[in-house]
Amino acid sequence: MLKRLSQVSLSILILLALALPAASATQKIGYANLQKALNNCDAGKQAKVNLQKNAKRLEANLNARQEELKKMKTDIESKRAIWNKETLNAKEQLFVDKSKEFEKQFRAYNDELNQKKQAEEGAIIEEFSKIVEELAKQRGYTYVIERSIGGLLYAAPEGDLTDDVIRIHNKRYQKRGK
Repeated sequence: MLKRLSQVSLSILILLALALPAASATQKIGYANLQKALNNCDAGKQAKVNLQKNAKRLEANLNARQEELKKMKTDIESKRAIWNKETLNAKEQLFVDKSKEFEKQFRAYNDELNQKKQAEEGAIIEEFSKIVEELAKQRGYTYVIERSIGGLLYAAPEGDLTDDVIRIHNKRYQKRGK
């Protein structure tokens, strides 16, 4: 019994000795809302403007093709009674082919816009990550958590690095002359 008690006591002492350095080391946790930073930084705003310009250009092209399809359909409907069967079938097949081309082009434009958006946002987020790492090292943060993804229900405002990330990123963005 005495032997067992001394083993337990020794185990407790070892655990306390190991836990003491870990308990004395302070852990500082910060957070940043990178989605908010992306929406509010100069580069993010410019990326949105660029994407909207591209979308309008592509939309204008699609609208022209759609108008062409509408005219073809109206033409087919109005002349259906006077065209012979072969002409009608040829016109209808041409309409179907052009409709498929339109749908294919629509999907291609959507893919193009999504890829451009991901590329631009990805580059900005990568820059944010570097800034967050710099801030964490300067201010002694052990961890920095991304707030917009979820999971962080509350954090003290003094741990929020978002505004600093935006400010530093904007300063670097303006220095690059973009």
